[in-house]
Amino acid sequence: METRYDQISPVPPLTKVTKSLIIICAVVYVFDFVLYHLGFQVGGLHLNQIFGLVPLLVKEKLWLWQFVTYIFMHGHPFHILLNMLILWYFGAELELRIGQGGFLKYFFLCGIGAGVFNFAVNVLFSDPSRLSHPIIGASGAIFGILAAYGIFFGNRYFLVFFLFPMKAKYFVLLIAALELMMGVKENVQDNVAHFAHVGGMFVGALYIYLKYMRPRGTKGAGKKDYEREKLRRQFTLIVNQSNSGEPEDKGPYWN
Repeated sequence: METRYDQISPVPPLTKVTKSLIIICAVVYVFDFVLYHLGFQVGGLHLNQIFGLVPLLVKEKLWLWQFVTYIFMHGHPFHILLNMLILWYFGAELELRIGQGGFLKYFFLCGIGAGVFNFAVNVLFSDPSRLSHPIIGASGAIFGILAAYGIFFGNRYFLVFFLFPMKAKYFVLLIAALELMMGVKENVQDNVAHFAHVGGMFVGALYIYLKYMRPRGTKGAGKKDYEREKLRRQFTLIVNQSNSGEPEDKGPYWN
């Protein structure tokens, strides 16, 4: 019989793509941290202004690479630590579910989608003075991972704050509602790009629905295939992929 990893240990495996993303984020953080404190600048700009997502620079100079590079930039040590822990805990199982290539594509899709969504909101609705602040962090992609986890493993229970049992799907919906409320409230003091989180969840949920959940084929067959896939996901057990145990001024806005 197949064995789901959390039937053996509550700690998820460190899968290949998830581990690589964590290493890249950690290396970039150390590199940026050292150069920033040495006062290194290029053209009067710090690295988080060049590789973070600065709406004003994207709008006026078309620095489109920032929609990708901002994902790997982080601020405070707690910022990157929390992001990487969530990436590992939820991302590893999603990687096992959709495969290494699918997970990597999904990570970048959510990260870039979150950046575009947040950029649009900032340009259309925010105070123009905020357009010069860089947005950094992998949270947009990670919130997309949370959305996928809530869809694929929505009936699993886990303890919120280690106290309150809640199904994953309800937890994800609660987080989405809170992020939307805080984004609309627009408290500049919390220094968090809430709409990047909302954008990552929206893009991720839409992609998962279109690729994995939407009925396909003829009218009758599509519905049957959908129900069959729904039952298969409900009872399928996630397996370890190897016998070794190793599966495959104000500053920036944190994301």
